[in-house]
Amino acid sequence: MPASFVSFKSRWGAAVCAQTQQSRNPTLWLTEWAPEPRDVFWNNLAIPYVSLTIRKLIIAVSFFFLTFFFMIPIAFVQTLASLDGIRKKAPFLKVIIDE
Repeated sequence: MPASFVSFKSRWGAAVCAQTQQSRNPTLWLTEWAPEPRDVFWNNLAIPYVSLTIRKLIIAVSFFFLTFFFMIPIAFVQTLASLDGIRKKAPFLKVIIDE
């Protein structure tokens, strides 16, 4: 997520900037008060673009595979959730189901 810090010479200027709309689309630029400099982990702000892109790609691929391989067992269990599905997959249980 792109972020930037702006410093002002006066508190009044900072207050005016934090409360004004910066563009026509109010969700395009969101301004808020910055945290204390001691509360910012500055090393995290210097993540290279290539590294950030690779991380996003790894997360997207992982999400796809986890979702895909999670859906296969769910679909199998769903077929067994009905009595007709159990009859088709396990015909030897037909005697128990019909009772």
